[in-house]
This record gives sequence, C-alpha cells and structure tokens, in this order.
Amino acid sequence: MKNFRVIEVEKLNDISNFKLVEKDIYNDLNDDGGFATHRIALEMELEEGEDTQYPLEDILDEYLVHVEEFLNNDDNAIIQKYIFGGELDDIQNLKSIIGKRAYNEKYIDEEGQTRVRLIIE
Repeated sequence: MKNFRVIEVEKLNDISNFKLVEKDIYNDLNDDGGFATHRIALEMELEEGEDTQYPLEDILDEYLVHVEEFLNNDDNAIIQKYIFGGELDDIQNLKSIIGKRAYNEKYIDEEGQTRVRLIIE
C-alpha cells in the first residue's frame, strides 16, 4: 500500500455527531463505549499483487486502530478508503503513515522459520 492520504468525508463534518479534535481527527460523540472514539479518514493505493487484507491487517495491529467504516471499497479497486477508529494517541500515530509506503516482507528468523514483517518507509 502506498500514497496514504487524508480524505474529506462529509459525515465527519456533522457537528451533531463528530467534534474536530485536531486537524483531520474527530471524536465520535455517539460512541457509547467511551474509548477508541476517535476517527480519521484515509485512502491508500494498493500495489501490484496486494489484496485488501494485507498489509492492512498488519497496519491495524501496528497502530492499534480498527476499521470503523469501509468507504465504497471494491476488492478490485486500486484506491481503498476507510474511516479508522481508535484512541487519540493511536490515531495520531497512524497519521505518521501519511505519504509513506507500507508492505509485508518475508524473512527467515533465527530458528529458520519464514515469517512476515510490516515495513513502513
């Protein structure tokens, strides 16, 4: 995945449901859970041979965020759009991926096992 960008999503501008916390990050006023209530909308471009699951799953794990909403995504579309949710500091950390590339790389661990790791550059 590459070309991570913040996108404008009209629903996040609804001040009866969302409060702008800082540039591009919103608090969901209707999330009754009380935690992981912050949101950011991003789009990214799939690279050749990638699917919509990986490295996205690893990005979610790395930044401790979740997909709050899929925005008109088609598994065959090159551009994927999501609203991510999480704690404020985790969403702030996720913003660091903007403009970067993320991909999975296979490697051999010290025990000779083939593993996969997330690379962000």
